[in-house]
Amino acid sequence: MVVADGLWTDYNDGTWPSCCGDHQFDIKEVTPLLEGLQKYWPSYSCGSTSTCHGGRGLFWAHEWEKHGTCSYPVFKDEYNYFLATINLYLKYNITEILIENGYVPSNTEKYPLGGIVSAIQNAVRATPQLECRNGAVEELHLCFYKNFEPRDCVTKGNSLTSKACPRYVSLPEFVPSNVLSTSVPWLPSTEAL
Repeated sequence: MVVADGLWTDYNDGTWPSCCGDHQFDIKEVTPLLEGLQKYWPSYSCGSTSTCHGGRGLFWAHEWEKHGTCSYPVFKDEYNYFLATINLYLKYNITEILIENGYVPSNTEKYPLGGIVSAIQNAVRATPQLECRNGAVEELHLCFYKNFEPRDCVTKGNSLTSKACPRYVSLPEFVPSNVLSTSVPWLPSTEAL
């Protein structure tokens, strides 16, 4: 599955299913989790089509409809899907791991990619997948087995990867925009299942 950005079921080969059911997002199902969701996984309204059914809506709707519906039988409902996502984020808080190892968000500082990967490997006991754009970490994935024990991330061909990442990368600082999101771009995604 892919946290902060999402929790995605995958096939353990770099591919994943999407839009596996007709279960549309119902915010009432996650009402008890709203405080935690807004703090750790803020949503925003999508201006373009964002759901599997062609609608526009919250990012949470996109995540549930595209990815959460594919997580059955591990998660049978929205509540448990979002609760697990928050819990995985808190248990494997990559932001804290990186800061504890001296890798602080900066738009100008460049850090060795190998050092970032090693810091995560030492803390999580598994190899992450990083994706970069213009020399900056754009996505960071942690991968898990169905029991949520960490595993090395893999891509097609079963090889570990850092997509488009140079040897030295930046960890961009969050810059607020007009959208309602307050997430940090390089917070981890978490893949499992």
